[in-house]
Formats: sequence, C-alpha cells, structure tokens
Amino acid sequence: MTTALGIDVGTTSTKVALVDVDRAVVLGIAAAPTPAAAHVDALVADLAGRVVAAGPRPEAVGVASMAETGVPVGPDGRTRGDWLRWDGHRADAQARALAERLGRGELFAATGVRASAKVPLATWAWLAEHGQGVLHAGGRWAGAADLVVLGLTGRLVTDHTLAGRTMAYRLGRPGDLPHGFDAALLREVGLGARHVPAVLAPGAHVGLRAGPLTALGLLVGTPVTVAGHDHAVGAFAAGVRGPGDVADSVGTTEVVCTVLPRDPEPGPVAAAGMSLVRTVRGDRPALVAGSSSAGGAVEAWLDQVVGPRGREHDEHPYDEHPHDEPAHDERDRVRAAASVPFVVDEVVDAAVDGAFVVLPYLHGRQTPRPDPAARLRALGPVPADPVAAVRGVLLGAALHARWMLDEQAALAGAAPRAVRVLGRPVATNPAWAAVKRWCTPVPLTVVDEPQAVAAGAALLAAERAGLVGVAPVLAASTPATVPTGPRGPRGAVGPADAEAWLARFVAAATAP
Repeated sequence: MTTALGIDVGTTSTKVALVDVDRAVVLGIAAAPTPAAAHVDALVADLAGRVVAAGPRPEAVGVASMAETGVPVGPDGRTRGDWLRWDGHRADAQARALAERLGRGELFAATGVRASAKVPLATWAWLAEHGQGVLHAGGRWAGAADLVVLGLTGRLVTDHTLAGRTMAYRLGRPGDLPHGFDAALLREVGLGARHVPAVLAPGAHVGLRAGPLTALGLLVGTPVTVAGHDHAVGAFAAGVRGPGDVADSVGTTEVVCTVLPRDPEPGPVAAAGMSLVRTVRGDRPALVAGSSSAGGAVEAWLDQVVGPRGREHDEHPYDEHPHDEPAHDERDRVRAAASVPFVVDEVVDAAVDGAFVVLPYLHGRQTPRPDPAARLRALGPVPADPVAAVRGVLLGAALHARWMLDEQAALAGAAPRAVRVLGRPVATNPAWAAVKRWCTPVPLTVVDEPQAVAAGAALLAAERAGLVGVAPVLAASTPATVPTGPRGPRGAVGPADAEAWLARFVAAATAP
C-alpha cells in the first residue's frame, strides 16, 4: 500500500488526510478550526500526528488551500501579522485604481481574474499604503498553502492555480504556463519577484526538511507539493479532468468549475462575473463561477429560524463540535430533519405567486450577473415549521448552482457531460444532494468522501512524485431522487417544474 498525506487549509477548518493513493481511499482524517496564521504549522503537525498512525508511512505530502488569503512573512519565515482573507473589502479603492490605470478588460484578458478587493495584487497595494512596509525589509507574501509548505520545507513556493488568483500572474496557454509572477504587474504595486513565492511548474515538488513530520516517521526529502486552489484540487480528485466535465464544490462557499476544450472570449466571461483558469495539471482551461455563500447561507438562515449557535461555533459550522446547550440541540434537530429528502412541492410551487424559496446571498452575488447588493431573503411566506424553512434555503442554493452551470454552458458553447458534486455539506445532507440531482439537467453524482480536497491534495502529491502513474478518482454515487407527491390537478413533481422554478428564482434574483 502506498500512502500520501493531504492537507487542506480552508476558510473555516483545516483538514489532514492519510490516503491510500493506489485505491483513492481515505485511511484517516483529522480536522480543527483554522487558527491564526502564526499557529497553522503547529495545528498541521498535531492533525498529522493523529492520522499518520492509521497506516504506512506517507511517501508524499500535498497542501491545498483557500485562494487569495495570505500573510506577509519575514526572512526567518515568521508571520508578520495575521491572515489577510479573501473575503475582506479593505482593498476596494486599490482594486479600482488598478483597473482604471491598467484597464479592467485588459487585466482580465491577461490574468483571467476580475479586479476586485479580494485579489492579492490589490491587497499588496493596500499594504504599501497601510502595512508599514511589511512586504519590504525582507518581507514576502505567503498564501495559505504556501505558508504551510514553507514550514515543512523551508522553501516559499506556490503553484499556478493559487498564483493565478492573485491578478499578478498571466494565464499563459494551457500546457505552457509562466514560471513566475508577472514582473510588470508586480511593479504596479512596488514589488518584485523577491516579494512573492516562486511558482512551481505543474508536477514539480520540493523536499521535506527535518521537523514535526519527520518526528512522526516521514523521511527527510519526502516530496512536498503545493497542490493548489482547494476547489481545483477537489475537482481533480473527483475526476473532473477533461472537457465537458463539471465540478460543483460546496463548502462555506460554492464553486462550479467547467473544464473547456479551448479558451473562450474573455469579455463575456468577465461580464458574467466568472474567472478563467487552468486545471491543476495546467493542461486545460476551465471556467470558475463562485458563490460566496452556500453552507454559509444555510447557517445564517438557521440563525434566523432557530437561533444562533454559541459563539465558539459561529465560524465553523461543518466541524464536529459537541452541542451541549438546548439551542444547539434544537438547531441540530432541525438540521437533521431538513436533511431527509423531501417533496419539493411541499416547499415551493411555481404556480403559486407566494411560493417559498430563499435567495442564498449573504454578502452580494458574485456571479451570474454580479450584484453586490444581493442579500439573503425569502420569496413568499416563511413557513412556521423551521424544518420547511431550512429546506427552502437548500432549494435556493441548488437553484443558484444550476444557474451558474447554465451560464457556464452558454459561455462554453456546449452542454456539460456530467456534474460531480463534492464537499461535506452535500456529502452529509441527502436532501441537498437529491435537490441538486432534481434540478440538474445532466447526470449528477456526489463524491462519497466528505473531505475531498484533503484527499485530492494527497492524490495529486502522489502523482507529482511519481508514486502513481495517473492518480485514481474518489468514489462517487448517484443521490436519491426527490420524492414525488400529490399536486392536485397538475400531477406530480417533474423536470419541467425544475425549469419553471429556476426561471422564477432567476427573475426574483435579478429584479430591481
């Protein structure tokens, strides 16, 4: 048996998985809330210690993470401050200034990324004005995965899927990617190559140095790779590797990623609020559409219909926490009841003007039709039963994902072949999986492993280290269908209803 260690530094939690890379089977996994940047190395070591005993010594290590989030580090590798997260709005003015100076369309065509407050290039401009020189005097920027690999190897490196989210890295052609950040874009914010990580070529890795992982039995020199952007790594693990394949990656946020045969025209992609990227192997173009609130919208809606969690649980809804307060017991009861596949007609009926569904927007809509003013709100009367109320937000999240899928198909000029859904929120919620299957017009399966990104980081590390030829794919299954029920004279729920409800959802979401 050949094993590898996969690490996923996420927005809410950090996961470490030990994976049998010959069979794509997770042997052990440990998770905990993502800590401050200064403590992430210690957490990774602790989580790795919990899983390494579950099987043979890992022969490779892969690290995936959220994109855009990072922290300045000094020459000694120590952090200078805490995470500057992807969901901040600190650099709005700097993003606008970059777009005005360099051209919004030109920037997108070069980088595949829209100018916004969350891109690190804008954050670096903000740091130049407000950060007291933390990226100078020997300072460097480390993304979340980059910081972990720096601690493991002593090398500050990244990969193209994370570099590509910074707006300081040019796309390049599939199969022929740039080997570093773009010097001209870095100069726009007063930086140079010495201030950012080296960009590893797809398939490259660095060596593990003596430290906490070698104390667990891993060998010095064990291949360590920056696996990349968490959603891209999850898509790879799910087998979304060729044109027409689609990954729907669900966590606190949600990303729909369609692999393309060729690059589309950049203008319509930018107008739709999406990004143009390269797959983790660097060999294919792909479209990425992101929703900032999927699991996060469910949690926020639970706050409204049941009551908020205790403070210690607020930011980590999908971790395993003890729930010893009555409010937590009720919240968990509602969550469990809402996860049972339900008759959609009991929640919403397009034939009724007052039909109930929730628009799942916590902090605006990124795509399609970007709208920073979009907010979480109900269409129709909110049911008194909190279980029915939560089902309405599951339906809304599924309809929004379908809307993103349709927009990507239009930009690609072809219908998708199949959709693979991954992520703990859907893998552990049969109702959400069933509704997704009901409103998706092509075959849909759900990856069985809840921590697909951590598993994917291990599989990609094994492939890059030559431990396997082509990394195997995580197992997936077809979710149950939505139960049908009486609807009076119009009969049972059917595919036409999904199209009608989608139309009503989009009309409401885009209405003034």
